[in-house]
Amino acid sequence: MRIPTVRLFKKNHKISKEKWNQIFDEIRYTPSSFDLQPWVFFVIEDKKNKNKLKTIIQGNKDQLETSSSMVLICGNLNKTKSAEYIYKQKLLNKEITKEQKNVFLNKIKKYYNTISDTRIQNETFLECGIISLHFVLTIQNLGYNACFIGGCSFDKINDLFDISNDYIPIILLAVGKKDIINVPEKIKKFKINVEDFVFFL
Repeated sequence: MRIPTVRLFKKNHKISKEKWNQIFDEIRYTPSSFDLQPWVFFVIEDKKNKNKLKTIIQGNKDQLETSSSMVLICGNLNKTKSAEYIYKQKLLNKEITKEQKNVFLNKIKKYYNTISDTRIQNETFLECGIISLHFVLTIQNLGYNACFIGGCSFDKINDLFDISNDYIPIILLAVGKKDIINVPEKIKKFKINVEDFVFFL
């Protein structure tokens, strides 16, 4: 399945809470290191908050103004703290024994206490990248589209929306229904040939 970049959406189309719940219920099973699920999603729907976002976005005006929502994906860098809660729930859910819980928690603490902050951040970026693709494929299956937005002052988002500094902004997406009527016809894009980027060893 291809992931098209959509820059014009059906303005004023609202995504219901039921639909959002369906989307997030599906993607919460995305794999992650030690199953720590280090992602947090902020769905920006309110016009006032979209206008706030406008102050830190470079370009991307059409996506911001016509999308149903702007979705911010953040990574939770405090992985050892998350582990306590997650593995307690796994025990209560009878996925693991108490002994297994203690073994996993010791492994997790040892691992994250010995690697660098940069490596933790890189790992979290990778995991949030994986769930962002799962998110986009899920919404496409439900008739929606998205546009990845890189032109944003991500270092200002936490203060702008009063988001904890434990959460590092990673990916911003415009989400909505594709505007078929107002989209200009495009020439087929150039993409690198398969043999230029795939090598079998």
